[in-house]
Amino acid sequence: MKAMAMSSATRLILAEIGFSLLVFALQKVPRGWGWTTLALVGAIIAALPFMLALGRRRGPTAPQAMGRVLLWGIMLFTTAQLLFAIAMLVKPKVLDIGATTLAAALALAQGGNPYTMPIDVAAGGIARSAQFHGYKYLPMMIIIYAPLCLAFGIRGIILTNVLLQAMVAGLVSSLAGRTGERLAGLAAALLYLSLPFVAHQVFTRGVTDLAPTLLLLAAIRFGDERPFAAGVMVGFSIATKLLPGIVMLPCALPARGRRGRYLLGVLCGLLPILPFAAAAPEAFAANIILFNMVRPVDDTSWLFALSPVAVSVVRLAVVGLLALIAFKIWRRAPRFDERCILTTLAILAAFAVGPGMHHNYYLWFLPFLAILAGRAAIGAPAVVAPAATTSGRRTIDEPRVAHLGT
Repeated sequence: MKAMAMSSATRLILAEIGFSLLVFALQKVPRGWGWTTLALVGAIIAALPFMLALGRRRGPTAPQAMGRVLLWGIMLFTTAQLLFAIAMLVKPKVLDIGATTLAAALALAQGGNPYTMPIDVAAGGIARSAQFHGYKYLPMMIIIYAPLCLAFGIRGIILTNVLLQAMVAGLVSSLAGRTGERLAGLAAALLYLSLPFVAHQVFTRGVTDLAPTLLLLAAIRFGDERPFAAGVMVGFSIATKLLPGIVMLPCALPARGRRGRYLLGVLCGLLPILPFAAAAPEAFAANIILFNMVRPVDDTSWLFALSPVAVSVVRLAVVGLLALIAFKIWRRAPRFDERCILTTLAILAAFAVGPGMHHNYYLWFLPFLAILAGRAAIGAPAVVAPAATTSGRRTIDEPRVAHLGT
């Protein structure tokens, strides 16, 4: 038992060290070193098949004590993040992402249209046009943050992020342990909550990228079981922020026979867009679509030094990759872990060819990586040899699989 405990603990420690070092390396890449970020993204992509294989590896049943250790670790990191969030509430230092979301919520509460009002003047300066001064995210972002922002002002951004962070961690745990590997779920939650980087982004800078990501995790959670609900979550995510929601559209596609309900759900999830698009179609299209088309590549991206033709070629290649992923899922709905791998690959590809490789975009894929890393660290439940009776047959109550648990 001690040998097994050491083996399980060692795998988890290695996963924690590797995951933390990866995130630390990503956050420490200086501006102008986009090729370094690309290399790290390439390393993640190369590791995805290995994480898939390790997550399916069967081994000895982990000891019950490991579950208790993981729970204590989750409680410790949760408490630390909560205390950090409280400290940030004393004197908020939220950046423009949160500030413009607060401004949009206030504008909407006062009867204004956030897409026609000068809410994001800095973005208009980037694109050198006054038509881009409106809010840059979609209506669901306002809906998600408005309740606490209208009640507590800029602190509402942090308070909303506290709730989103808790829900993301819960979904990470639920997804990683979905097929009976409860310890894998606890390990994934521990890995995710152990990242100071995420806490800094959501509680200090007030970034809002957990909102669309949470909805994508919910879409994966519903999956083939509730295709309409999964579609609604994908639609809501797109109606919150175009990326990463759009790349999830094919990734969450269920098995044949259920796709009509999924697509209907997507359409229902997009409904919050309609009132704003109808009220000011030109302003809405300019700030949500056109701005992202004309927005220049900045020096955080490896595309910064490339010619416009080269950038177009690279982006077309990524579109081809996303089409291949969609075709693969269209032909045959993947298993849960394969779907997580394909989703992570699609998000990383879209991230790599965007106009910037900014830190807040890391929140799109870090929860999915935590799921895969947690499953890789724990592995699949061990197969138990059937117990023979005097007649040579397995007893009817003898389980075939020993489930991991505490």
